[in-house]
Amino acid sequence: MPEKRLIIFMILLMGFILNMISVQIVGSSFKYLQAELNASVDQISYVMSASLIAEVIIIPFSGWLARLLSTRYLFLISLGGFLVASVGCALSNNFVSMVIFRGGQGFFGGAMLPLMVTNIYSLFKPREVPFILSIAATLGVSSVALGPILGGFLTEYINWRWMFIYNIPIGIIIFFTGYIFIDLSKREKELFNKIDYQGIIYLAVSLVSLLLFIEEGERRDWFESNFILSSFFLFLIFTTAFIVRELKTKNPIINLKIFYQINFSIGCIGVVVFAITLYVPIFLIPIFLGSMRIIDPLDIGLVISSMGLAMMLVGPIAGKILKNYGVKIVVILGCLITGFGTYLQSNITSEFIINDLLLSQILKGVGTQFLWMGSQYISLANIKNKSINNASAMFNLILRLVAAISIALSSNYLSKWKQEFFSHILENYNNKNSIFFQQSFRFSEFENQNNQKYKELIFFLSEREAIVMAFNKIAFLSTWTVIIPLVLIFLIKTNKSSYLY
Repeated sequence: MPEKRLIIFMILLMGFILNMISVQIVGSSFKYLQAELNASVDQISYVMSASLIAEVIIIPFSGWLARLLSTRYLFLISLGGFLVASVGCALSNNFVSMVIFRGGQGFFGGAMLPLMVTNIYSLFKPREVPFILSIAATLGVSSVALGPILGGFLTEYINWRWMFIYNIPIGIIIFFTGYIFIDLSKREKELFNKIDYQGIIYLAVSLVSLLLFIEEGERRDWFESNFILSSFFLFLIFTTAFIVRELKTKNPIINLKIFYQINFSIGCIGVVVFAITLYVPIFLIPIFLGSMRIIDPLDIGLVISSMGLAMMLVGPIAGKILKNYGVKIVVILGCLITGFGTYLQSNITSEFIINDLLLSQILKGVGTQFLWMGSQYISLANIKNKSINNASAMFNLILRLVAAISIALSSNYLSKWKQEFFSHILENYNNKNSIFFQQSFRFSEFENQNNQKYKELIFFLSEREAIVMAFNKIAFLSTWTVIIPLVLIFLIKTNKSSYLY
């Protein structure tokens, strides 16, 4: 394997990792950032989802931009903009500025993901891809392992601003290394005269409208709000216009005909399940642990990182199984292990501590690594080089779009179901014939139901149990998503030379 190609790939991979860590690093510090930025529980989800939303906007255009600007210049522009946005995050003093600069991180950093994925399949020969894929899978998911624990450590022992400052010197080194070594500078200058401005506008408005609809729907009472109603109809109108435009124009910004390929579509469905089962717990577990007891950001980071560490450790094993036994077994193992780990998290109680969550987190780490590697390989292994930029952009758009939507929906429904369960629990406490009421009178100090201490205790216990029940319901529903890839995997078109058997 030529050393130069490997060096170029590792530089692209390091840029991708830096961006991915920036997405995950705030996960263990939500509660602290909420106080520092004066944000509500609902608002704090934007600190993570802002970068994902911005990535969703830029990713679909990354394939076209790589052809227009070249891999080299797109990478350098993306990394440079990401570093400037990181400085802005570090200097932010309020919720609004933080969300804006987090969006900047995602917008510039988002293009580095499809660039890295594209070059797995364009730089290396088919027989080399499983090995390179295992490297990407092992190191690439280090963000899940390192991000939360690094964020918790920096927040607890230094200052929360260092979650954004630390990557600046590292990013500068990657930038100049990329400037020296990346020579993938082939440009299609004629694309300047064929820019599909209508397609760009249609897709951007469609995606922003969808994400606003999902993010704000619950808070604004869904279709009772004119804003939500308008967002929904804008999404439908501009999505339809975009699809019609891209299928008819001679020079589409995104070639939607890639979805005609059955393997690509099946792989994309697999990555939908991957995004749901990975990003929902990354967002919810810190909120759950912070609500149950006083816990340091570093300890929360350890819980989240256990999943990432499992993903890193199993990466080479998944690559070996892919090469020796084919992609079907990789996806099947991924679905079964992920499903079991997710199911375990649908049966937690308020007494759970860090150690009680480790097994489910490790299982989910192992399973999602298999699922991610298998889904990506199914989608991209047989795509021709001239179409790989477009295919990679669409694959990663789906990943990021579903991640952003999953976080938004889980935040909305956690609040909604928590309130519903809270009301039901209080009703049971107020019913003197209920088990809740009878058990609450074991201590004489609470014999008077009007006692202020009694009321405070009942309110606290009701709220705590309501969060647990809402968390369990979300985890239970997401468990069933793993069935979809299990069924579809038998529909892929096989090719033994590409390990699709």
